[in-house]
Amino acid sequence: MKGVYFNGKKDILVKTDLPKPNIKDDEVLVKVKYCGICGSDIESYKTGVLETPGIIIGHEFSGEIIELGENVRGWKIGDQVTVNPSLPCEECYWCLHSKENMCKWLSALGTTYDGAMAEFINVKSQRLFKIPDSISYKEAALLEPFCVALYAVEDSHFKIGDSVAVLGAGSIGLFTIQVLKLAGASEIFVIEPVESKRKLALEMGADNAFLPKKSSKINRLTKKIGPDHIFDCVGNPNTIMNAMQLVKRGGFITIIGIYPEAFEMKGFMSLVLKSVSMKGVFGYTQDIWQKAIKLLEKKNLNLKNLITNTISIEEVPEYFEFLANSEHEDIKVLVEF
Repeated sequence: MKGVYFNGKKDILVKTDLPKPNIKDDEVLVKVKYCGICGSDIESYKTGVLETPGIIIGHEFSGEIIELGENVRGWKIGDQVTVNPSLPCEECYWCLHSKENMCKWLSALGTTYDGAMAEFINVKSQRLFKIPDSISYKEAALLEPFCVALYAVEDSHFKIGDSVAVLGAGSIGLFTIQVLKLAGASEIFVIEPVESKRKLALEMGADNAFLPKKSSKINRLTKKIGPDHIFDCVGNPNTIMNAMQLVKRGGFITIIGIYPEAFEMKGFMSLVLKSVSMKGVFGYTQDIWQKAIKLLEKKNLNLKNLITNTISIEEVPEYFEFLANSEHEDIKVLVEF
């Protein structure tokens, strides 16, 4: 079969002679329909970290079951599915306390084990979710990043009526805006350097969207108090510093974006002097997927407008290079199989 193979920093290639996976008794074989390119895939390509060299990448996907393991129950060939790619140990303290995203031995499809940027993938049946008829394969491939945003808002200290600033209007930021709108945010400000993404943020429910250099306008719009809550969907040194400058005294900062390198944290004293609460949020739990599917099924979300391009597997290496080295306008790029 064909698959996208990650060898390490700046080294990604399409292989055409990969073996089709053999399934275990508790697994199904999925024919992949669409696989999304995640920001972590691009970061891994740029830095050589986050994902394990020597694997097929891809963890945002949808597909069709074409083979069942002997012990699999409740599923049939032809079922349309999406998959929670995380693989918790189910035995550690965090797994036993419904915090599988904090699992001590957490692994995942596409980051530590072969993923879905290939024609076929073997998946444990308990990680499957059925795609309702009202949800397309393309939309279902976006459920994984939507679950990241949904869990982040649910696990934060956000309250109905809070004013919020979202830093970054990539796919996670745009999903976060939609979740915050549904959750009752009184005002949503967005900071994003790319004009097309600022416009899309307004379409998704933001009240105002600014260039980073114009972010001080948010202070004036909140009567020089600042937003109650900041969601940093980028997580680099500049956005973290910006979050601490913007947030109101006694406010909250939730960091969703991942920055893999060491950096100097400027303005750190503001964290103490302003009595700011800052926390990181990672991944999602299994129940979040059920909530995400129900929300999408009710058509309260706009996923289609976030898909900015669909490419073939042969185009992947060139597109990775493009995404890694330019200030592009793409939100979510899907690989079609």
